[in-house]
Amino acid sequence: MLYLITGNFGKKGANNLHTYLVPLASNTDERKKGERTVKHKMFPIGGLYPPNILSDEINHEGEDRLRAVWVDSSNPILSYADTQACVEAFSTLELLVVVDIAMTETARLAHYVLPAASQFEKLEASAFNLEFPENFFHFRKPLFEPFEESLPEPEIYTRLLEKMGILPTSFPLLNTVAKFEPKFTSRTGYLMALQLFFKQKPHLQKFASSIMYRTLGKTLPQNLASSAPMLGMTIGFVARYEQAVRRTGIKGKKQALANNIFEAILANSSGIIISKHEYEEVWSLVKNKDKKIYLEIPEMIEAFQALKQEPQESADFPFILMAGERRGYNANQIYRNPAWRKTDQKGSLRMHPEDAKELAIMAGSEVICESERGNIHVFVELDNSVRRKVVTLPNGYGFSYKGNKPEGPELNMLTQSNHCEPFTKTPYHKYLPVKIRKVGIDLTTL
Repeated sequence: MLYLITGNFGKKGANNLHTYLVPLASNTDERKKGERTVKHKMFPIGGLYPPNILSDEINHEGEDRLRAVWVDSSNPILSYADTQACVEAFSTLELLVVVDIAMTETARLAHYVLPAASQFEKLEASAFNLEFPENFFHFRKPLFEPFEESLPEPEIYTRLLEKMGILPTSFPLLNTVAKFEPKFTSRTGYLMALQLFFKQKPHLQKFASSIMYRTLGKTLPQNLASSAPMLGMTIGFVARYEQAVRRTGIKGKKQALANNIFEAILANSSGIIISKHEYEEVWSLVKNKDKKIYLEIPEMIEAFQALKQEPQESADFPFILMAGERRGYNANQIYRNPAWRKTDQKGSLRMHPEDAKELAIMAGSEVICESERGNIHVFVELDNSVRRKVVTLPNGYGFSYKGNKPEGPELNMLTQSNHCEPFTKTPYHKYLPVKIRKVGIDLTTL
């Protein structure tokens, strides 16, 4: 999750830090950057703007440029298009904070790194609807205590809110009610006390998750404090899908029903079915007021029509690179230690044997894959399943483990932020024109 912080912190000071914490956003104007015009006429998707415009949002001139970035569980330097542009932009920031479990490429540029607990040391959630009409929810409980100074994210953010003076460090009434309320009330007393607290201090309502974590969380079983905000979510879930919840066999009136779901989630280490819908209810799930699904979107139809135009082949870059192929041993950087890979440790470039023959390239040869933006060294694997004039490289490589040299292809040294589709600014990483040449060839002699 990525957040951007704007404002001049040198003048405002740390106590006002929270007033500048805003979701990733962009203006809709045109800005001059050097000799090129940066156009950001963006449509937010789910309230978010695309990371592909981030470098320009940092680099452009003007008081509204982004001056600080907060990165949580993300590695933009390696994952976003145009690594060179990201490094340049992030190096100019007045403040860069990274929350992560690893010392990533982005973390190495940061002013502050806050170490988070790993997925084996904290509570995490899984919610899948792949078995509709039954919906499943699972809290994956921690197996170990957090390593050294690392903390789960709820603790990190709640401590920050307390240190900034936004949240008090003590909630006497809420703590007392949460601790001594009898089970048969289904936490009604706690919720009433919480409602009273927010009535008195409405400006703190947006921090309800941290407040529930600090109060209700203390009463939950060991290492499950992070689940406390889920009680509010189950209340909202019951309000929308009460009958579907009741079909699971969970009982109780509305408040008790929501609390019983919450308790069942905590008690079942393998997860539970939280709702059972019926197919007759499907149309009620469509959010449009007229319950219709609109397929004719003018911008989309126009884009489809444009697909009739065949892209121009380039003599300078005769191959098309599919950058980011899914293979057996790549995992989106989840595992940074390269030793886990049993095969394909170098992240080979796959090429059709006939193309390799034309270039006098042997299996296992080191070659240079070059785009308009940059070049990387890779090793060739011959593969008959790859189409002629197409080459592939896997995602999930290119990071430096424990400060060593990068392991495998750094794909985004090849991609460009402006080589993207116009609506979401998603890079055309599956259609990247490149050239392949042997290592050691002097291009000036050709």
